[in-house]
Amino acid sequence: MKYNIITLGCKVNQYESSILKSALDSIGFVYSEKKPDIIIVNTCSVTESAIRKDRRIVNKIKKDNPKAKLYVMGCLVRVDENASEYLKADKASRSVEALEILNDFGLGDLVSDNNLEQYGTFDRSRYFIKIQDGCEQFCSYCIIPFVRGKMQSRKEMDIISEIEKAVNRGYGEIVLSGIHIGLYGKEHGNEEKTSLAKLLKKIIEIKKDFRIRISSIEITEVNNELIAMMAESDKICKHLHISLQSGSDNILRAMNRPYDRAYFKKRIEKIRKEIPNIAISTDIIVGFPGETEKEFENTCQFAKEIEFSKIHVFSFSAHKKTKAYNLAGHLEKSEKQKRSSVLRGISSELEKKYKKKFHGQELGIVVEKFDDKYIYGKSEFHFDVKINKNTINKGDLKSGKLLNIQN
Repeated sequence: MKYNIITLGCKVNQYESSILKSALDSIGFVYSEKKPDIIIVNTCSVTESAIRKDRRIVNKIKKDNPKAKLYVMGCLVRVDENASEYLKADKASRSVEALEILNDFGLGDLVSDNNLEQYGTFDRSRYFIKIQDGCEQFCSYCIIPFVRGKMQSRKEMDIISEIEKAVNRGYGEIVLSGIHIGLYGKEHGNEEKTSLAKLLKKIIEIKKDFRIRISSIEITEVNNELIAMMAESDKICKHLHISLQSGSDNILRAMNRPYDRAYFKKRIEKIRKEIPNIAISTDIIVGFPGETEKEFENTCQFAKEIEFSKIHVFSFSAHKKTKAYNLAGHLEKSEKQKRSSVLRGISSELEKKYKKKFHGQELGIVVEKFDDKYIYGKSEFHFDVKINKNTINKGDLKSGKLLNIQN
């Protein structure tokens, strides 16, 4: 039986798809993008535009593969019980657990927890591991708390075991992923027992050659213990993705974000004092309801002031179930597009400025792929690197290998 999995949305969706892929492989299914018998679409519902993309892609899949059975899973199915009907899918699953998904799809009798290895299969050199799920912050524009539910952290021993397996299989970079990873362990009610910093300490102790990257985290959760650990350990990449969302205090309050401009800037200054060359990337939403031209200009100026290494720009497109959807002052699509273009231009300039700092310096990279002439990798500071093969001692060159190169 041939199958294909189409994954839309975030790194957590990618991880959950990879676990499902491993489960299907374990029962003898064969992954194939050509003429699959089963197609599974892991959906995203973070915004209305994401939902429109789900429907557009599903329609194309059905048109291109009329004989294949279509199964849908993921966030859209969890937030809208009618999704499988209007997507015209054969079956749907609201679960994120591989065994439960297989049960929903009628394949559960072929596999059990005893022979289902909880390990993802990624095609690249970087392994994304989900350490927690859920969020209870309820930002006014965000559907995730309604979709993912309350915070749930995985056991430390399970995370450590999975990382050891990934490293033994050749992955050189481990990316800690989740919905709200900065609050890892908080729902247990005993932060002295477990936390992100305590988990990191145990991961660092694994006696293997690999590095760790922290994925998206809130500025309020980058505490002094975490900063000190990042500054001291060579195993932790000097990169944090910290969402700003807006440089206007009025808009931040409307978004229900847990900080203001002054707090954000003060914490960034603390981080940079301890880790001078750290890469700090961010997310910014453009065109939030009521955002004035002046407030947008403030956001642009603040982004330059902070000197982000990269900005991911999103035009506002809230889900109907969020508070922001019903706020007054929605902007025209053309205005949101114009502002997004301006901010992307600023991001491009900031990226160039940041990368220039490392010209002529030695960089640690993880090899992602290579061809006859070049090696392509990801630096610890998260920007991509392309180097001539002849400039290094190739040795046992392979994807996932950590190299020190002259930039």
